[in-house]
Amino acid sequence: MIRLAIFDVDGTIVDSAGHIVEAAHQVFEANGLPKPDEQAVRSGIGLNLEIIMLQLLGNDDQDLAFDLAQQYRDNINHKIENGLLRETIYHGAAETIDALGNQDETFLGIATGKRLKGVERLFREQGFGHHFHTLQTPDNNPSKPHPGMVHTAMKDTGVDAQRTVMIGDTSYDMEMAKSAGARALGVNWGYHDADRLRAAGADLVIENYGQMLEAIDELTG
Repeated sequence: MIRLAIFDVDGTIVDSAGHIVEAAHQVFEANGLPKPDEQAVRSGIGLNLEIIMLQLLGNDDQDLAFDLAQQYRDNINHKIENGLLRETIYHGAAETIDALGNQDETFLGIATGKRLKGVERLFREQGFGHHFHTLQTPDNNPSKPHPGMVHTAMKDTGVDAQRTVMIGDTSYDMEMAKSAGARALGVNWGYHDADRLRAAGADLVIENYGQMLEAIDELTG
């Protein structure tokens, strides 16, 4: 039977907090706004960018939040185009993705707050994009923790919820998985700690990529 392993990106595959916090600080300063707390930025990683900006503003000024989100994207794109930013993946991520992608019984998917353009750039840099069967991003989905990304990924691959596992580093990933009826595998190297992941419904929490294959077997066996 085919199973589906869906990966979050930022905080799960990619160690991106440093440049996310830096870009958020730069955008807020450029608009004469107080720099947001670093932990507040980290805590929001995984949500749609407009929602993160609204949370950091601490008010309901949606127009400003959307403007800040676009400025943030422009900031990141400028750095990428000028060779000032290259995303670093966590140790063991590429090897684990290759191992899973070479299993006939396993389909791989992405469910992320990152835009599709960013996911495609990551795939070009790392060379493992061919392993993924379904890509779910904010371009055509509601923000986590809404279950839409997982539902669409399951529909794309024809895999049911009991054979699907969502792998992520935030409570939003765990809540999304459980709302979709899927299994939830938390990773303890990202932006929400293990206690928060478990409180959000994680079926298992692992400490490193070396534990992932066994954990996926346990949750989908």
